[in-house]
Amino acid sequence: MHWSASGMLRPSTVGEAVEMLSAARAAGLEAALLGGGTDLVPALRAGQRQVQTIIGLRRVLELRVRGAGADRLTIGAGVTYTDLVGWSLSPGLARAARVVGSAQIRNTGTVGGALGSARPASDLLTFLTAADAEVLTVSPRGPRRQPLARFLAARPEPDALVTAVRLARPGGPATYLKIGGRQAAYPAEVSCAVVVDRVRHTLACAVGGIGRQPVRMVEAEAYAQAAVDWATGTVSSAAAARFADLVTEATQALTPTLPVGPHGSARYRIHAAGVLAGRAFARCLNPAIARPALAATLLPAAPHSDFLRPDTFGPDTPHADPATPHVDGTGPQGAR
Repeated sequence: MHWSASGMLRPSTVGEAVEMLSAARAAGLEAALLGGGTDLVPALRAGQRQVQTIIGLRRVLELRVRGAGADRLTIGAGVTYTDLVGWSLSPGLARAARVVGSAQIRNTGTVGGALGSARPASDLLTFLTAADAEVLTVSPRGPRRQPLARFLAARPEPDALVTAVRLARPGGPATYLKIGGRQAAYPAEVSCAVVVDRVRHTLACAVGGIGRQPVRMVEAEAYAQAAVDWATGTVSSAAAARFADLVTEATQALTPTLPVGPHGSARYRIHAAGVLAGRAFARCLNPAIARPALAATLLPAAPHSDFLRPDTFGPDTPHADPATPHVDGTGPQGAR
């Protein structure tokens, strides 16, 4: 075991945590913030990180608060995925939290940890990107808030502590879909979130797993705003297929894309993004066409296409029901 930390600090308030972090940096010590530890502890044990000071945040109760205002939701950085799974104020966010890792990961992993690790296909970050979330931080210079996309692109200041994320209260349906291994414990290879606001007549779509961070599909969103019948909140199957095509085209243009890994080429991930986007779009605005007609429209007929793997799209066939747990977590495995 490679455990390199020589000191553990346990603040009880946000102010104390910021002071400890600032003091460690001023002393030239490599400090790490410890929330749930789902990323940090394995990295320390494997010798992938070398730190002199760990600042444990479990006692900072301010970070574990969820709040609701007239039009905004605030989620503390110490809130766990399990805390979000049953949150009725944001069903779409709850759905994304439900398919994060195993039960043990959901019980300990936190919102702040997701922001700190910033995985390209992060379940939570993909949904928060679609939801136009903003990140709240505190540093010795005072509080700050910034859009999630800017936060992920710039990375946090070394002496800043993430305290919460803030997003709008839902104004319509929202969903989250992912492609990964056969169980929720597998990380997403490609993810997609769609958030609909029937009050403001807008639709937002974010895709994760293609670029370095989740990305909004701006052109597809503009098309959706015109294609949706906002009086009824529905769309046609042709509109859903066109939405999927626009997402595919947008992801093809993303640079830089992630390096090709062992579980899917860049072409595969780009195609999968379009498939997920079309399904998510239909599920939010016309569930009747989401299966199986839309799947037949979006998926190529060749059962051995380079884009599709049976272990990803279904247990036996690439035309399997899109609600299988390894696709979006709505089956028995994802609902545990």
